[in-house]
Amino acid sequence: MSTEDRVTRALEELQVAQAEIVAELRQDRTRRRGALNRRLHEIRRMLDASYAYSSQAGQDLVVDLVFKGSRGLTFADIGGYDGVTGSNTLFLEQRRGWTGFLVEPVPSQRAKAEKVRRCPCLPFAIAAQDGEADFLEVSEGYTQMSGLADSYDAGLLAQVRADPRHKERAIRVETRTLSRLLMEAGLPHPDFVSLDIEGGEEAALAAFPFAQHRVGVWAIENNTASPALGRIMTEAGYDRVEFCGPDELWRHRDLSG
Repeated sequence: MSTEDRVTRALEELQVAQAEIVAELRQDRTRRRGALNRRLHEIRRMLDASYAYSSQAGQDLVVDLVFKGSRGLTFADIGGYDGVTGSNTLFLEQRRGWTGFLVEPVPSQRAKAEKVRRCPCLPFAIAAQDGEADFLEVSEGYTQMSGLADSYDAGLLAQVRADPRHKERAIRVETRTLSRLLMEAGLPHPDFVSLDIEGGEEAALAAFPFAQHRVGVWAIENNTASPALGRIMTEAGYDRVEFCGPDELWRHRDLSG
């Protein structure tokens, strides 16, 4: 079989796989959708050179659909890493003209983000209170999985440390509440918040004054599938609209319909 024939067959198989995943998504309403959406996102990237969504599992696509491709909206990217790899906000900033800010406490990753992103890149870790805290920086291996030492899920940390490439170091970081950062940024009511802080999401949300901030859509990492996160968001007036990889997408009920 020639190289051209192998490429043609591979493309045909990808198209079949894409159709099968779409069919599964029409039927499956469980958390399994996260893995399906991630695989569909990867296949679309391979099949369509114009597919510009940059997230890890299609989170930015969902947000773009919720807001119907609107331009000039706002975001807060919490745990933004290098601003590009698996970013939930890069597409929105570059292709839709959204503005906002990115938060990343690891200096080396924040420096990378500052080179490519237009938004301010802030050096804090989000926590339930302002102050200082020990932070685990994963310098080799799963480098996207750095997080606050006190809130890092033990099981997840064991998986991260099991990687043969793993190297880490402890650093001291300044913590801020999400509410304070939103107010200081002049962005009390962002259209979209991406919250990816390796196990600290539940504590940050439990302390968040939802009544003071009208957020349109959240993408919240929930690696442990904790039901507590759902209770917090439901009581705050949000409906879960999708799973993308380990993330849950929550839309304010005012946006429904």
